[in-house]
Amino acid sequence: MGGAKSNIDTTRIKLIQTKHIIGFFCVFVLIYVLVMIPWPGFGAAYSRFYRAGAAFLFELLGPKGAVRFHLINDGEYDIKIVFYDSGQARPDGKMSPVGFINHNSHREGYIYVAFLTALVLAGPISWRRKGWALLWGMILIHGFIVFKLAIWITYGFNKEPLSLLVLSPFWKRALLLTIYVFVRNLTFGFVVAIFIWILVSFRREDWSKIMMQKEGEK
Repeated sequence: MGGAKSNIDTTRIKLIQTKHIIGFFCVFVLIYVLVMIPWPGFGAAYSRFYRAGAAFLFELLGPKGAVRFHLINDGEYDIKIVFYDSGQARPDGKMSPVGFINHNSHREGYIYVAFLTALVLAGPISWRRKGWALLWGMILIHGFIVFKLAIWITYGFNKEPLSLLVLSPFWKRALLLTIYVFVRNLTFGFVVAIFIWILVSFRREDWSKIMMQKEGEK
């Protein structure tokens, strides 16, 4: 009798856990779809926010080179990163552009913001904890986005014809590898967002409860 009751309790726990997992997944998908819908004017607003943040962090880079961020409407791209050599000034005193990189702020940043937002809001924690988790999550995910943008800018200053940042062959290969693995690879950003979600959403006691449930199933 005791063994049969234990099997029934284990089955009930597994069914409850499966129900919670399915519920979490459904809520996550719903929120992610809602956040990713191109609401009128929202895409342009995020592009302006991204450009303003990038300009604040990177436009003052030193006496040798400068970078500017311009909003564009080129279908696939919404921002143009333009590089200048401060030593090549025109007669009117303005710098001449010597290179540029087309940039998509939604692909490089917003998709990860939306993904992390959906994870946090669908998570099995209180709304008060969700609020704090979302706050710290946004800070951390935008730190990752800033890191990616810094890599692009480093690449732009190293790229010909500007070449204001001269790297040795080893560091140039390391930069290209970093771009391939961490910047161009969209999957890596989702992995980072999942780790941030775990970090900001769950406490030590949450993991203790999970481990106790697993012990109870044995």
